[in-house]
Amino acid sequence: MAHPPRTSSDLTFEDFLQRVCDHNRNAKHNRRVGVKFDFKDERCIVPCLELLQHYAGTSESVGFPVWINADVWMGPGGKKPAITPSEFFLACFDIYPAGTLSPGWTCWLKFEGPSDAASRLLDPVILEGYEMEQIEDALRTLPRGVGHVTFPVHCTMARLGGKAILKLLEADPRFTLTLWGEALPQDWWWIENTPQLKGRVFTDCAKPGIISYGLTLAPLVFQRATRYMSLTALGGAAGLRSTQSKDIDNGDGDTKFAGPECEGA
Repeated sequence: MAHPPRTSSDLTFEDFLQRVCDHNRNAKHNRRVGVKFDFKDERCIVPCLELLQHYAGTSESVGFPVWINADVWMGPGGKKPAITPSEFFLACFDIYPAGTLSPGWTCWLKFEGPSDAASRLLDPVILEGYEMEQIEDALRTLPRGVGHVTFPVHCTMARLGGKAILKLLEADPRFTLTLWGEALPQDWWWIENTPQLKGRVFTDCAKPGIISYGLTLAPLVFQRATRYMSLTALGGAAGLRSTQSKDIDNGDGDTKFAGPECEGA
């Protein structure tokens, strides 16, 4: 089990599932936990759900909440999903129907300016909201009578695409949202002051600056530091060249000033 960019670890799905089962078996009622499995590779879905089915035995479920998550639609700035909606839903219904479906959209940052990696680090970040077409595509491919579904959506992108998100919730009173990402103050305001969201939102959000829409803090610090150091270095070099050249006598009694624009002349 791992989360991209990592693709492997020393913890197997079965080991993790066994630990959760052991914990819930021995824990007090208010200390029991549920789990959300976030699938990134279509090949993992069937064998993992079969393990869930095995642990459930003759019961319908393993005895605690299980959310089954995968990005199956293309969302704001996102790439083509690695998992198809039909295969995902079919496996969930056939193998472990007791799980709560949590299908989502691929989404990512967009950048302005040149496409090369070095320039993109310094370009301003643009976020797009969920579009009506993306929501309608999801509703078309979602099986009928699916029951409770919680859709994971990025908190800021959900606010920016508020009309589309509300249309999603209007489709079925059993639909909910699970908001993730760095929640900005305006995101919280939208959540708390939109009547249609009352009682229909789970939050899994971080404070701004802890993570940045899937990126770790280090690249953000690097981006800002790179820009600052570049400007400082340019300014310092220009100042040094000016200082060294402003009092140079050219031999005829005049003082020559050689600013940065004169370098190499």
